[in-house]
Amino acid sequence: MNNRKLHQKSVESFLNNQFSSSPWEFTNPEGYGNETYFAWRGKNVFFVKLGSHVARYQVIASIGLTPTILSNGFLEDGTSIMVQKYIDGRTPTRRDYQTHLKDFTTAIKKVHHNPQIKQTLPEVSTDQFSTIGLQVLDKIQTRWEEFKSLVPGTSDLVDEGIAQLRENVKKFRGDGLVASHNDICNSNWIITPDDKLYLIDLDSMSIDDPALDIGATLWWYYPPEMRQEFLEIFGYADDNEFKTRMQVRMAMHCLNIILPRKNSFDSFDPEAFSENLTDFKAIIAGEENPQGYFDL
Repeated sequence: MNNRKLHQKSVESFLNNQFSSSPWEFTNPEGYGNETYFAWRGKNVFFVKLGSHVARYQVIASIGLTPTILSNGFLEDGTSIMVQKYIDGRTPTRRDYQTHLKDFTTAIKKVHHNPQIKQTLPEVSTDQFSTIGLQVLDKIQTRWEEFKSLVPGTSDLVDEGIAQLRENVKKFRGDGLVASHNDICNSNWIITPDDKLYLIDLDSMSIDDPALDIGATLWWYYPPEMRQEFLEIFGYADDNEFKTRMQVRMAMHCLNIILPRKNSFDSFDPEAFSENLTDFKAIIAGEENPQGYFDL
């Protein structure tokens, strides 16, 4: 049996108890995170997610930035289950990001600085940018060590890049960690036909440097001439140290997202690894997004 459908019968039983015993149809959405389903009952569609941190979804749903939670609880084996309202929308394009710049900045800022969201995240022992950055880099390097022998042709390049990043992170100054999404790419946003934004897939969230979310958003979706306005809304427009942190944390993120996560359905493809390093190499070299900033 496909592991992404491991709990389907238990999910159906939960839905029957919570909603109705009408026949349900299931499909798995694209992706490699926790076990998830679209569940149909007639014209009604729900999004079902297992193994999630429900509390953070509840808080972010309460401020209208993630879909409404209709029900939650636990399956017989103790796995958490969350049922959300299905949102009729699509993944935003680069044009969407640029057209709705203020909407994206406002949404990210609301998440970053909401104290209730922060309370749902694991506590950290520091508020220092350098300390948290080194902790994250250590975790990335540990995962990299598991796979580097499979890609000998690129292992030196990655090792050198990690060493360079470590020296840069040690130079970070200051504090001010926020409720960071940590994987804020366009596939984790939904934009509706009436231009409402929803942020999804909150399970990688942690208390971290705001430079991570902001840097990823700018580097992937905004050309340099639009970044001043974006940073002004956050209050970082004239902060050169912040701009350096964005570059370093983005390089770390580019490596992080191509290494398989634990307890997920990710896989490691040695043949594709060199190509998947394109963003990492560009950031390390101080270059812009090689894909550009306009939709094809």
